[in-house]
Amino acid sequence: MTSFLRTQAQEREASISTATLQDKTGGVVTEVTSHQPQNLQLELAIEVPEGETVVTLDNEDNAKFKPGKIADLDPNQDITAEVDEEHQLLLNNEQEKAQQVKLTVPIKLADPLLIPALLLKLKLGDTPVDVEGIHEIKVKTEENNAEDKTTEETVVEDKNKDTSTKKKGSQTTKQKKSQKTVTPNNDNNTTKKVAEKTTERKTEETTTKEVANTENAKTSSTTSTKSLQVTTAPEKRLEAGAIAVHRGQVQIGSWSDNNMEIGGTLIGQKGVEVIPKSSGEDGKKVSGFYVGDNFKENYYVSYQQKPEAHSYAVALGGKSPADDADLDKGTIVVYYPEVGAYTTSNQSEKLENKMGAIVEISNMTAHDKNKETGRQQAPFIDFSSNFYSGIVYNGIKQLDIDITFMNEDGTKRLKFPEFTSEEDHSAYFTFGSLNGNDLGKHEWAGTRLNLPAKLSDDTLVQADKVNKGWYEGIGEGVYKGDEYTGKNQWGDFLGSTNYERGAVSFPLTDVTQKFMLRSESGFTWQSFSTGSVVPLKPEEPTKTVHTNPVFDPKYNDLDGATINRDENDLSSFYYTVYQPTYSIPDESVAKPNKIILTDRLPDGMSLKPEEIVLYNTDGKALEYADPKKAGQPGEDEKVQMRGTLTISGQNITYELSNGEIEELDFNGDPFAFQMRVTFDDDFVGTFRNRAKVAFNSGGDYDFENETNEVVTHFHKGITLKKLGDLPWDPAKNRDLEGVVFNVKASDGGTAQVKTGKNGELVLRKLDPKMTYTITEEVPKGYVSPQEFTLSYNRDSKRWKISGNSDQVVISGGQNNQVITVTNKIKRGDYQFKKIDGTTDNPLAGAEFIIRNKAGKYLKFDDDRKMTGVVDTHEEATRLTSTDAAIKVTGLPYGKYKLIEAKAPDGYVVGTTHKFTVSEKTQDTPELIKNDPYSLPVTGGRGIIWFISLGLILTLSALAIWRTHPRGG
Repeated sequence: MTSFLRTQAQEREASISTATLQDKTGGVVTEVTSHQPQNLQLELAIEVPEGETVVTLDNEDNAKFKPGKIADLDPNQDITAEVDEEHQLLLNNEQEKAQQVKLTVPIKLADPLLIPALLLKLKLGDTPVDVEGIHEIKVKTEENNAEDKTTEETVVEDKNKDTSTKKKGSQTTKQKKSQKTVTPNNDNNTTKKVAEKTTERKTEETTTKEVANTENAKTSSTTSTKSLQVTTAPEKRLEAGAIAVHRGQVQIGSWSDNNMEIGGTLIGQKGVEVIPKSSGEDGKKVSGFYVGDNFKENYYVSYQQKPEAHSYAVALGGKSPADDADLDKGTIVVYYPEVGAYTTSNQSEKLENKMGAIVEISNMTAHDKNKETGRQQAPFIDFSSNFYSGIVYNGIKQLDIDITFMNEDGTKRLKFPEFTSEEDHSAYFTFGSLNGNDLGKHEWAGTRLNLPAKLSDDTLVQADKVNKGWYEGIGEGVYKGDEYTGKNQWGDFLGSTNYERGAVSFPLTDVTQKFMLRSESGFTWQSFSTGSVVPLKPEEPTKTVHTNPVFDPKYNDLDGATINRDENDLSSFYYTVYQPTYSIPDESVAKPNKIILTDRLPDGMSLKPEEIVLYNTDGKALEYADPKKAGQPGEDEKVQMRGTLTISGQNITYELSNGEIEELDFNGDPFAFQMRVTFDDDFVGTFRNRAKVAFNSGGDYDFENETNEVVTHFHKGITLKKLGDLPWDPAKNRDLEGVVFNVKASDGGTAQVKTGKNGELVLRKLDPKMTYTITEEVPKGYVSPQEFTLSYNRDSKRWKISGNSDQVVISGGQNNQVITVTNKIKRGDYQFKKIDGTTDNPLAGAEFIIRNKAGKYLKFDDDRKMTGVVDTHEEATRLTSTDAAIKVTGLPYGKYKLIEAKAPDGYVVGTTHKFTVSEKTQDTPELIKNDPYSLPVTGGRGIIWFISLGLILTLSALAIWRTHPRGG
């Protein structure tokens, strides 16, 4: 806004009573994390005087208002609010009195916040103000986070402490809405079927070698793993009662590590052994298949991975079936201190409390293969310390699995809401990777609580028609690296574009979740998740414009900037679109089937296909395989095919390939499209741009969001913007093209310039030592503004204008000043008076409407000033005559018709009158005459005489007839 407007805002004494920094759910923000850009909002209570008020942040290095309209205002208050591209909050009060309003303004924090604390201050106009409610925001560094985590782990790991001595009142660690996945050293998306697939193609010699290597490594693995505390009943710690929760979420980044406890009635029986394992210091002690006893040594490849990731195998038998435990009569109970987070509030998206779980496995049925002699593996169940990673079970055909979630310290059960309908329920438990690949290898998941299942729209899981509560996988799960686009195929790995086709969800309700699992093959991996089986609507993307190609939302140095062409010959820059993701599998197990970027580049700009780059959420560009190097090491791990990129003129469409979508890590962070665009190094004008990103999965799951607009100005000298008000909508302006201005410098030099399509021209290479006189060649039909002078103020380092015309203003900062010249349409008045055509007396009650030459009807305000036009006479303003003349104002020069819509009682409707509005002054009103009816039909006394005469003649005729009835 201009300094003039800011000064006026101060003079009208606007005031801010309170201002509160909040997150997007409305919670008050007391701390933020460094290196974590956040979208927050500022709730303001402000008294807004009549006219315009400007509010800005005093220091925009660390935070800025986000541009856009503010939509949460009371429409009855006649107040509008928006944040412009210079990050200024502009409020306009159209009422004549001051009004108290509340509004919420989005704020973008910079990244990183390399400061110990953040203190937001506001300005009204140019004046800083102290506001109640704006408090110092603590910035929590990564080092602080590490210290907090260490402290929490120490408390949990101290098993010798009585639970009653735990610190009371300690603040629960807050969870992000989408917790980032731990980056594995190996491919954590490998499916459970790797075991079978790999085994099939291994030769007997290779298998023998693997077993030998496993035996050699047994000692080192056992000694490097911390001992596991064993208890027969971890559930005994639970106190009476339960915590009512609204929603709980299993999170892929939650680890129980060495704090797991394993018990149950089977522990200690013959043939039962609890074996702790580790992925090793380098995270590479993993196995994609289990042969012989190597399940006792290696960490399973399909689990979430990291260095020193732990798992615990429970061996349930020996070398022959006779050594097996009594599976159907015993239980295994596993205690996980940390599996995710929960909330008790139905108003908040935040999951503010950590969540643990107790899992009880019972009613196990041995697989038929275990009855054979000479088997290779005994029955076992493998548990990862990462709860999402789930379990591997072998030699077991079917089992019941009960899950009881609990609070962080394991003292209270969590009670989920009663299930009433799918639309109203907020908490589900999901089993994925249910295969129906081959006969004899189908997999099932089920619920023992008689609850309905939730399936994806194009699911390959069906309800078992015979066995109630069971859901069977009937599709072919295809491994990563192969095509899975067939009718009955789906990508059997987390992050495929249709993983949800092999998944089923059940409602979480009450305290104990009673599930069951079944596998025909007797060996399977099953993950645990609470993610939805449908794709989610993503948050809106953001767009930046910058000179630096580095992936980082903070690089947005050209948004709102003005490039001085007298000094800078910049000919390219970068547009980057950051698209936030949701967390897989925390929030959903389903990625979108398609991701499509659409953009229209501004005129004068071009883009080559190789200049668009796709970045993953870790900020690294995706790598693509080289077909010429097929089969070489590392090539198979790269994206095999780039998506379809179409550039047609200024229109860009980029549809990602399946491989690109698979590679994108959906962890709550944004991935990005980056484009290097080029243009002429002498381009002058403004580049405005926004893009759209679509997540398409069909049906109700097609989502398209638009980015913010980014604007970059390229100027040489000062921009002059030419506007003219609209003839038939005087409250609005339009750009005027082709308007000529004559510029005369104080040294006698002259120049002539003309506005372009957008109504702009640039006054180039102005000399600050000179004064310039600028005169307009006024377009036809417009009032001429007075000429004005332009001079440079060295103190303020800005150009200023002088002259008596209020149609010329100058605005903007030191480097992007704009002169706005607004022409007014030539307008005039028209007056008329309604009179009796016989007596010339004024007539009241006649109604008129006015139509212009284009056939539109005019609208007027209460003062009879023209405000606009409408298409039909029913919508037109009716002008009602009185004893005085009617005068209408604000009519553009031209020809009109005055149409009498209704005559006064007793008068004939008058004819249409033509009139012209021009520079010629109308000294007296035009007289519009109406003639009375020949036989008045309503009103007046004249009709009485006609009736009386008629009665007299009738009676006379009757008397004559009675006297001379025969006419004689």
